[in-house]
Amino acid sequence: MTMQNDYPQHTLALATAPMTYQDVGESPTCLLLVHGSLCDSRFWRWQLPDLSAAVRVVAPSLPAYIPAPSAPSGADAQFSISQHTTDMFALMDHLGINHFAVLGHSRGGRIAAEMACRRPDRVTHLLLADPGLGSVLPEDSMPALPYRDLALAAYEQGNTDAALEIFIDGVSGAGTWKRMVSWFKAMTRDQAGTLPLIIREPLYELNPSRINEYGIPVTLIGGSDSPPPFPAIIEALQHQFDHFKSHTLTPASHGLNLALPHAFNQIVIQELIPKAP
Repeated sequence: MTMQNDYPQHTLALATAPMTYQDVGESPTCLLLVHGSLCDSRFWRWQLPDLSAAVRVVAPSLPAYIPAPSAPSGADAQFSISQHTTDMFALMDHLGINHFAVLGHSRGGRIAAEMACRRPDRVTHLLLADPGLGSVLPEDSMPALPYRDLALAAYEQGNTDAALEIFIDGVSGAGTWKRMVSWFKAMTRDQAGTLPLIIREPLYELNPSRINEYGIPVTLIGGSDSPPPFPAIIEALQHQFDHFKSHTLTPASHGLNLALPHAFNQIVIQELIPKAP
C-alpha cells in the first residue's frame, strides 16, 4: 500500500481497534485533520507539507479504516460519530495535546463538530470543509439521496468498483470517479469495507449551543461546484454559529482540498495564524 509523502506512520493501540496517524510539525499551534468517508490520512497528502510548515498537524486514519495492523473487532458497534470522537480525544491525550484546532471534511465534519460540542474547553478553532451536517437543513429541503441505496446494493452484489463510482459521483458530482487519479481510487478501494457502515449510520444531530457559549471561532469552507446538499448546509450553518467566517473555493467540488490545495491550505493557515494588522 502506497502512503502519502514520506512522513512516518505511528500506531496507537486503542481499546477498540488500532489507529494509525501522522504527526508532523513543531509549532505550539496544533491542528487535527479528520477525513471523511472512504478516505484515510492519504486524503491530506497535499495538506501536510504546507500546513506542517506553519502548525503542528496530526492526521489519523480513523479506527475501522486501514492501514491498521489488524482488522478491528466489532466494527459495526464501534463505527459511530460518538466513538470516533472518543477515539480522536484518546489520540490527542496520547500525544499530550490539551488544546488544538480541528478540521473535518464531509463525514469528518460531524466528528469535528462533535469534538467541539463535547469539549469546547479543548477545541480552539473549528474548521468545516463541505461538512456532512444535513441535520441543520429543514426536513422538506433535504434532497433525496438515492445513490446511497444504489451504492449499497452494488456493494452487496460484489460490484465494489461500481458501488464506489455510484457513491463518489453522488457525493462529488457525475463523472468524478472516472476523473479520479489512481492513488485516490486505490484509497477508496482500500476503505470499501466501510461503505455499508457509512450508509447505515444514523443521522448526526448538531447542537451548536456549547460551541457558541465558549465563543469557538468557526471556519466554513465550501466548493463552488459542490452538489446538493453541501452548499445549503454551508448556508444554514452560517445561522447556527455566532463566530464564523465562510470561504468558497472556485472552481472546486466536494474534494476541494485536492482540487485547489494551495488555496485551501492558505485559508487554513490564515485562519489559525492571523497576520498582524
